[in-house]
Amino acid sequence: MNRGSGRIFRLLGRRRTLFAGLIATRVAVGFFDLLLASSMYLLFLELQGGMPPQHFWGIPRTILRTAIVTLVLVLLRALSDTFSARCVFRQIQNLYKDLLFQLIRGYSEMHWGRFVERNRSELLNHMVQTASEVADFYHCCLELVASVIVVVMMTAAILYKSAIAACGLGVAVLVFYSIHRFLIRKQLRLAASSRERSSRELRRNLADMLSSGKEIRAYGNQAFFYDRARKHAEDVTSGNLRVLFLPQIARILADQGVILLFLGVVIVVQMQHGNSRQLISLLVFYFALSRRLLPLISQISFMIGKVESSYEVVKVFDAELDECLRYRSPALPLLPPRQGEVLELDRINFSFQDGISILRDVTLHLRMGEVVVLQGASGCGKSTLLNLLAGLWQPDTGVVRIDRSSVAYVPQEVPLLDDTIRNNLLFGSAEKSDAEIIKALTVVRLNEFVAALPLGLQTSIGDNGVLFSGGERQRLGLARAILREASLLLLDEATAALDEENERQIFENISRSGAAVLLVTHRTHVQSFAHRVFQLRGGSLDEVHFGRVMDEDSTPASITPANIYRNPIEAKIVIGARG
Repeated sequence: MNRGSGRIFRLLGRRRTLFAGLIATRVAVGFFDLLLASSMYLLFLELQGGMPPQHFWGIPRTILRTAIVTLVLVLLRALSDTFSARCVFRQIQNLYKDLLFQLIRGYSEMHWGRFVERNRSELLNHMVQTASEVADFYHCCLELVASVIVVVMMTAAILYKSAIAACGLGVAVLVFYSIHRFLIRKQLRLAASSRERSSRELRRNLADMLSSGKEIRAYGNQAFFYDRARKHAEDVTSGNLRVLFLPQIARILADQGVILLFLGVVIVVQMQHGNSRQLISLLVFYFALSRRLLPLISQISFMIGKVESSYEVVKVFDAELDECLRYRSPALPLLPPRQGEVLELDRINFSFQDGISILRDVTLHLRMGEVVVLQGASGCGKSTLLNLLAGLWQPDTGVVRIDRSSVAYVPQEVPLLDDTIRNNLLFGSAEKSDAEIIKALTVVRLNEFVAALPLGLQTSIGDNGVLFSGGERQRLGLARAILREASLLLLDEATAALDEENERQIFENISRSGAAVLLVTHRTHVQSFAHRVFQLRGGSLDEVHFGRVMDEDSTPASITPANIYRNPIEAKIVIGARG
């Protein structure tokens, strides 16, 4: 219990004092209910010609004044309820927003290796649904605590008027709590835990089904995925049924029990007060209190069940935040390269958690305007090296000198927004003019295609660019990188979906931009655009000594048969190999 309370308070953070104030505003509404019941009691007592007890200090002495005070209390009660409810709803939504951004920031800063192991649909659900359910949990806790305080306060008022009635109320509350504690609580927790597991599996399967829609239709095996989704949906339905129904049992018992309780109060009042005038006034007092008290008792019983079931979600959310903190990536070192260079790798070593070395003693320097091709067998570590340069990984040993603010990275599978062409090219960067955007599209030979679209740059590309071809998606990714005006382009099979002619012209355009390019590719003909070519073998980087020459001013020389290769022997060997 102490651990659970610590978790609850930890997630609230600095909002603890604020939530205490919100509870006080909700209790104030109950206090006005108590004052209103007392005022109604005095009013009916005076209407029947009775005199208020002398120990009431500052009470009105006429029916009119008492009626006015009652009216003022009604208005104050309505205003306080409205103000309190508005404050509570606003702060609960603010809490949801804060919880959501804690997860967004946590996942964004999580160590890349841990992040890629997680299921994307599950992370999305935690950020949207789980955060909302946690905020709702705190709303229930707030209302529950306030309701308990109000019930205690009203019970004290009843005790002041009738000890027997107060004892009856206490017994009723004890019975309701016992029913929940021993008959419902355990079942609720089991049901909530089962529902969470089933919901997680259902979301994963649905995400897989939607992302594999083309293959599923091609294979004609929809029935397999339907059956799998139906099984998990049935489990979720069963869990939802128990989570929603069990608290209703407590509510139904509370609803009927409070009616019996009120009838018992009437009998007690009749037995203790034979005077009919006093009896009517007391019944009005108890009725005014019961109008608020009886629903509160029922609400407390229902909210206890809801809090019990929602607490499982709080544990999940807290575990997510704890994992984000435990696997948080350390800050990247700011080591800019020397003047004239855009990248310096000195004796880099890198391995994954299994201890298998991926990169061994890698050293590489890139100058401004230089185009370098990196080749090697699949799985040899080429993409890992680019991920390290992009800041997704950090080396075990060695030094990386790079200006990360001037690096653009284009993977083979370009992530695209379900948005317009313009917003996909900007991708969160500073606003660019149409002329700048068209210039970037021209470099990748996509300007005429976009100009022919009815909406031009405002054309929507669909979910992850599904409305565009693979080559068009890759060229959008290249244009996005070029638009950033980066000094270093990291291209990981970024032209694999392009035909050779388009690829040749795009590389010619990029080579004239002045940016340094590190290109991972399996295509051998791309070597003709490179100043240097490297092979990654067994984790080591070996330079293949052919490629374009660099002018003395560090700008690429034009491509001609005379200067593509460093010496005639290499030219003869490579040209002969090409046939």
